[in-house]
Amino acid sequence: MTRVTQFAAMLAAACIAGTLSGAAASAQTALRIGVSSSGSVFYTLGVGMSAMLSKYANISATAEPVGGSTANMFALGADKVDLAIANAGASYDAFHGNRPFKSKIAVRLIAQGAPNLRQIIVRADSGISKPEELAGKTIIGKRPALPEVGLITNALLKVYGIDPNKVKIISTTNTGEAVNAIKSGTVDAVVMPGSAGAGYLQQLMRDKKIKYLTIPEDKMKAMTAMLPKYIVVAKLPAKTYEGQDEAVNVFGMATYLVAAGQIPDETAYKVTKIFFDHIKEFHSFHAAAREWTLKEALEPPTIPYHPGAIRYFKERNVWTPALDKEQAELTQ
Repeated sequence: MTRVTQFAAMLAAACIAGTLSGAAASAQTALRIGVSSSGSVFYTLGVGMSAMLSKYANISATAEPVGGSTANMFALGADKVDLAIANAGASYDAFHGNRPFKSKIAVRLIAQGAPNLRQIIVRADSGISKPEELAGKTIIGKRPALPEVGLITNALLKVYGIDPNKVKIISTTNTGEAVNAIKSGTVDAVVMPGSAGAGYLQQLMRDKKIKYLTIPEDKMKAMTAMLPKYIVVAKLPAKTYEGQDEAVNVFGMATYLVAAGQIPDETAYKVTKIFFDHIKEFHSFHAAAREWTLKEALEPPTIPYHPGAIRYFKERNVWTPALDKEQAELTQ
């Protein structure tokens, strides 16, 4: 059995063992964790969580490659998964019933981790060296499953005073399509999703196919003011990619581990406890996992925490009056 396979079996096991409801010791024995496509960072993290749950709680958990953050929220609402790894934007929209969701989905927060980035890249030979030069170019600036891509594109054009009618904005359904479009030269720029150090961006940078579009702090702040509160300015450190000699301003959304609202408190408590009591083991499975910490988990949330997770945080003496206030506001 490979290490990744073991990691997936563990998360599943821990989630299931945690289900004891009141005086009736009714144990939940299986948990499904919604993740992105096989091989993605979210998939690897989900497999790892499953392995930890299996190892420490004897819970049978499986990582289910549903297809992305929004798809994971739909799956959670349809009772096709019990837990999910998704970005803060999809989680927020699902909780509030915002488009593309037709009704509110009962989703609750367990933990927060590494930011999922939205970065603006251009083809190296596109002739674009500053945002104003996007006029007359073709940009992948929409994706049905990632509505924030279109929001960022619109904000970029508005802040720089570029007439949208003078830019050809096209849509793709997945990251692979965007990568192939850059390689073939059919587009000039992309609002690209991905974690820092993503393999497909590493390859494009090594092959000198792309470069980052430089956007100064004041313009980033102006764009952020037009975007939902779950989208923040982040910094991609210099040397993240070959040939990237300076830090780059990008947009980021926290990555969430969430649970369906109906998951018993005891189950959510055990999932949280196993995750954080063995966080160093989790960090060993992927570089992005190292940004999942107890401190990061308690950053200001955009959806309510699960009561089972709150119980664990209180046991660790890290739950604060400020978080109590935020929880109350979010659950009104």
